[in-house]
Amino acid sequence: MPTPYTHIVQDLAGQLFQVRDTGTADLAHVFHGMAVKRVGGGFAPKKGAREILVRKLGCRVVADLVAKAA
Repeated sequence: MPTPYTHIVQDLAGQLFQVRDTGTADLAHVFHGMAVKRVGGGFAPKKGAREILVRKLGCRVVADLVAKAA
């Protein structure tokens, strides 16, 4: 089972992605991500979105998706 998405990031082009780490040293410079859009107070996947590689360079974290342990 793949790891859950951990953050919402915005790339230099202004696109939003929900992302998770790749888990391999060869791909340390990218995230696995799926395109999302802003909906109300949160985010929803775009229609037809699929997982792609998103370059970490220039990404800005917009939101955390992982709940903090109490």
